[in-house]
Formats: sequence, C-alpha cells, structure tokens
Amino acid sequence: MAGTIMKTIAKLSAGLLLAFGSIFLMVPVLVWTFPDRDASPEDIQEDKDAALGGLFLGIPSVAWGAWLARGLHKQAKKEECDRLNSTFYQILQKSNGQITVLRLAMEAKLPGKAAKQYLDEKAKEFPANFHVTENGDIIYRFHL
Repeated sequence: MAGTIMKTIAKLSAGLLLAFGSIFLMVPVLVWTFPDRDASPEDIQEDKDAALGGLFLGIPSVAWGAWLARGLHKQAKKEECDRLNSTFYQILQKSNGQITVLRLAMEAKLPGKAAKQYLDEKAKEFPANFHVTENGDIIYRFHL
C-alpha cells in the first residue's frame, strides 16, 4: 500500500515538474522569438530577466521531472521482469520442468509472441529440450 502511494506521488511529481518546467521554458522562447520592437530599454531588460528566470526555473524542473519519470520506468520494467520470472519458476516447479507457450502466456498474462520469445531466451539461458506434440505445440523441458 505504501509503495503504491509513493509511486503515485512520484508520478504526480514527475508530471508536475515536467509541465511547469515546460511552461517556464516557453518564456525565453516567446521573448526571444517575438521581441517587442517598440519597447523601452527598461522593458527589454525586464523581458531578458524573465527569459533568464524561465531558463533557471525550467531547465532544472524538466531535468528533475525527466529523472523521476526515467526512474519510474526502470522500476516498472524491473517489477515486470521479476513478476514474469516468478511466474516462470512457479510453473516449472508445478509441472516438473515442463512448460508451453500457452501456459506461460495464460498465467503471466502475456501475448503469445512475448511468451514464446521469453521461453526461447530462457531455453538458451538454461539449456532446455524441446518436444513437439501431435498438435504442433512445443513443450519446453527444463532440467530441475
């Protein structure tokens, strides 16, 4: 529960930092793209100061938001990998080292292609034998 709350806070923080940082970065773009030709020297200096302020606030905000978002993405990928490995090992224990693409896809809630790719990778990592059934299904046999 606490992990879910922390993830939600991190997602909100990343989104807000990226949004506000982007808004701050629009200020220098607007000031430098559309300068006021009829402005007084004081107004021009004020615009330059606003542009610098936008840079000083925008760049760190966007960088921090991107860093948070990247960390969340990496964490989600790791959790998905851990979940998939756990499902794979549980199936192997229950079925005495035998597994099919369909069974992994069903239990891990994966598309068939992803389940086949995963099993092919695991078959290389842990040398496995293959058996083709009369229906054409491939049974992967891992030695426990």
